[in-house]
Amino acid sequence: MPDDATFSIRDMEREFGLTLRTLRFYEERGLIRPAQRDGLRVYSCADRERLRLVTRFKSLGFPLVEVKEIIDLIEAPRDRRKNLEGLRSRLSEQREILLEQCRELERVLGLMDETLAEVSGELRSVAGPSKV
Repeated sequence: MPDDATFSIRDMEREFGLTLRTLRFYEERGLIRPAQRDGLRVYSCADRERLRLVTRFKSLGFPLVEVKEIIDLIEAPRDRRKNLEGLRSRLSEQREILLEQCRELERVLGLMDETLAEVSGELRSVAGPSKV
């Protein structure tokens, strides 16, 4: 795809599975900056790449404010090594947060299984053996 290719808001909506409202919200927050041509939003390849990064980091659980900071850091022309080391550190932190959330969900699911078993036992005792 040529670097000068452009995309409409509908193209972006379809490709990324986002609503027009979400795309406009991201624009308001400075996450993407489409050009205006004849009153229409025109997205560049760079906008498309930014949106790919936005959706990736949102999927990883980062809040939008932090997503913007991360993308700005990735795109910053100076001290790329330092920027990437900072990004790696923040990704590692987020990974630990996600692992903790997984452990908590596993604990809650265990409690759910225990509660379901108790309710099933109560139901059997109320309904009798032939009813369950």
